[in-house]
Amino acid sequence: MNQSLVNTILLSLAFVAMVIGVHQSITGAGVAENYWIFMIGLAFYIIYGYRKKNKKA
Repeated sequence: MNQSLVNTILLSLAFVAMVIGVHQSITGAGVAENYWIFMIGLAFYIIYGYRKKNKKA
């Protein structure tokens, strides 16, 4: 698979997870119960950043 496509997918998944987390936090019980969604988004973003940094090296 193309490296650029994988990076785009990772960044998109990070963004979507954060949006879902914010939406669930506003409409649901709060951030504490949706913490795992934010951590998934953060993990995708960290992987994206790591891949992008290694691509330039």
